[in-house]
Amino acid sequence: MKKLFSFLFSMVLLSSCDDGDIIITSFEFDDVDLQFCEGAKENEFVFFKINESNNEAISYNFISEIFSDTIPTTSSIIIDLTDGTNDLIYRTFNIPVTATYYCSNVPSSDIRIIEELIGSSGTAEITNEIITEDDDDGVDPIDESGGIDPLGDIDNDQIPNYQDSTANGSQAGPTCPDTNEDGICDTLESIFDTDGDGIPNYKDQDDDNDNILTSVELQNGIPNDDSPRDTDGDGIPDYLEEDDDNDGVLTRNEDADQNGNPRDDRDASNNLYYLDNTIQPPVVTVEPALDNTVQTTFRAILEINNLILNGNTDNFQDGEFKFGFRDRTIPKTTKKM
Repeated sequence: MKKLFSFLFSMVLLSSCDDGDIIITSFEFDDVDLQFCEGAKENEFVFFKINESNNEAISYNFISEIFSDTIPTTSSIIIDLTDGTNDLIYRTFNIPVTATYYCSNVPSSDIRIIEELIGSSGTAEITNEIITEDDDDGVDPIDESGGIDPLGDIDNDQIPNYQDSTANGSQAGPTCPDTNEDGICDTLESIFDTDGDGIPNYKDQDDDNDNILTSVELQNGIPNDDSPRDTDGDGIPDYLEEDDDNDGVLTRNEDADQNGNPRDDRDASNNLYYLDNTIQPPVVTVEPALDNTVQTTFRAILEINNLILNGNTDNFQDGEFKFGFRDRTIPKTTKKM
C-alpha cells in the first residue's frame, strides 16, 4: 500500500526532471531490511536498503570518528547532508543488486544505473543502543534478582530498577542508602549483584563468583524437577551461594589443584570437595577466574530529517525519512574480578 510519503517522493522525482522520461512509482522500502557495512575509507560506513523486486536501492554513506555499531551512542549523531563527508543516494538499476554492490570496492560491471537522485539538503540522525543483554545461563532475570525485574522501570524515570536507588519495586523506596554510589540500594546489592563484582546477576554467567557457571549449578539431578540445586538445603540455590555445602570454605577455594575449576577436585572416595561438607579440602585461596561473556544486541537507527533531493525546494510533508533500524548481536567478554 502506497503511503502519502511515497506519493510525495514520486512527485519530487517527477518535478526534478525536464525531459519527461523519468517515471518512478515505487520507492517501496518499508518492508525491506536495513543493511550495513564499512566503507573503503577510514571511519567510513554505509547504510542501505535494496528492493530487489523493483531494482531500486537507497543508501547513506558517511564518515564519522565516533560511530560504531558495537558501541552505544550517548546522544544522537547529527550529520548535515551538505558537509561533504556523506551522501544519500536513491538509484534504480537495470538488474537486481545485492549487498555486494555497496560492500565491495569493485561492483559488478553488469550493473548499470538507470536513474540516480542525490540528497542535497537535510540532516542524518544516527543512534546506536543496546536492546538486549543475555548471559545465557538458563535463569530468568527476575528469578535471579529477588523477584524484581532488573530492567523494569517502576517509576518511569528512564533508569532501570537495578540502577535506581529511589524506586525499584523492592519496597525500599522512596529513597535508600547507596554507600558506593553504584545506583543499587545497599540492601539490594546481594539481590541484583550477588557476588558484588559489578556485573548484575541478569548478565553474569557466574552469579556467585565461585568459578562454576550458573548454568552448571542449576542441575539438581532429580528427574522431572527443574528447581535449582541447593546442596546444603538452606533455601539459597547453589548458583547464588559462595559456599555450596556450608562447610565454611568458599566453593572456589575447594579447588585442590588451584586450576580455577572446583568441579575436578575430589577426595580419595571420589567425592567432590565443594559439595560434601563431611570432608576437609586442602586449604588454598583461589581468585575468580571465569571470564564473563554476554550476548549483546545493538540496534542502530537512522533517520533523515528535512530531506531535499537534487535541489528541489519541496520538502516531504512529515519532514523525515525513517531508514529503519539494524540489529547486531555479538558476544561481549569481560574479565571477572
